[in-house]
Amino acid sequence: MLPNFPKPLPEDDRPVNRTVKVDDRLYQYLVDVSVRETDLLKELRRETAQYHMARMQLSPEVGQFLSLLIKLQAPKKILEIGVFTGYSTLSMAMAMSNNASLVAIEKKQMWLDIATRYLEQAGVKDRVETYCDKALPVMQTLLASINNHESDPFDFIFIDADKKNLLEYYHLSKSLLRSGGCMVIDNTLWWGNVADEAFTDKDTCIVRELNSTVHQDNNVELSLLPIGDGLTLIRKK
Repeated sequence: MLPNFPKPLPEDDRPVNRTVKVDDRLYQYLVDVSVRETDLLKELRRETAQYHMARMQLSPEVGQFLSLLIKLQAPKKILEIGVFTGYSTLSMAMAMSNNASLVAIEKKQMWLDIATRYLEQAGVKDRVETYCDKALPVMQTLLASINNHESDPFDFIFIDADKKNLLEYYHLSKSLLRSGGCMVIDNTLWWGNVADEAFTDKDTCIVRELNSTVHQDNNVELSLLPIGDGLTLIRKK
């Protein structure tokens, strides 16, 4: 069942200063004047482009935004759900303080091997613990450790994984996150399909349901940003 969408605002209630439409020319300008991609990140992006699933890779401006968030918040304990070839992992790991750690979960060893190679080149592999497994059982194990007071909650969680389990990832992540901690979820505009009711495929419907769930969740604060494929920032109260 599709979530109930609010009725469009009357014309005179719509924001005047709405988000600017980003065409190819403006996007290139945005990249040219704001993105400072390292040579290692460029190399990883070019290697990933060889694979047919390359469109799953984080865009440079989103990777840089993640890096900035890490530097601004200085989290000591980070969780990443979905690594792919490691662009986001590398972006966050290089931005972490020396006493911080990152737990990264990826179910395909092929992708994790690529990510690990680049983490080693960057000299940050010792601060990243990787799991080649499905995310839910690993998250449940991590939660049990927190509930048993064997480890501390996470300060920062990034979700960029399969959409089938997206709602479970959200709810579990809330439990894994400390009060005041930050959660970031990628692909929340889902190629723009979420705004078009003609798209009724399973993944689109799940992303719509997630967006509605987060919006109605009074235990969090949020902002959905039209960057990359849509990025939702969440603060747990």
